[in-house]
Amino acid sequence: MKFNVVIPINGCESETEFELSKLDDFFSVIKGIDTGVALRLMSFGALKNLAFELPDDFKSKLEIESFEDISIFYIFVLQSQVNESSMDIFSPIIMNNKTLKMGQIHLNIHELGLESLNDMLPGLK
Repeated sequence: MKFNVVIPINGCESETEFELSKLDDFFSVIKGIDTGVALRLMSFGALKNLAFELPDDFKSKLEIESFEDISIFYIFVLQSQVNESSMDIFSPIIMNNKTLKMGQIHLNIHELGLESLNDMLPGLK
């Protein structure tokens, strides 16, 4: 499925369209039509510990009418050493499956009610 970029993706600002390929229930890949750049994504369903609201201007650009119309993904950077892999949970990719528009939003840790990343982690005893 191809999505038009209406809000730029970090590092891919010149890309206007991505094709989404689902790998399994949790992982997908988007590939830039113009540049060929590929980004690995992890679905929001795999990590539901963040709750946030989309700003009205973001919803307007993606023409989001209902939460059921969108998919939320985190960019996942896979390294050869698994413990060096990372995921950007504060800049998710939002895709409107109805209008086929997409963009990246940048979340503010303080607006999420978190003082630090440790607030997201379960307490260790």
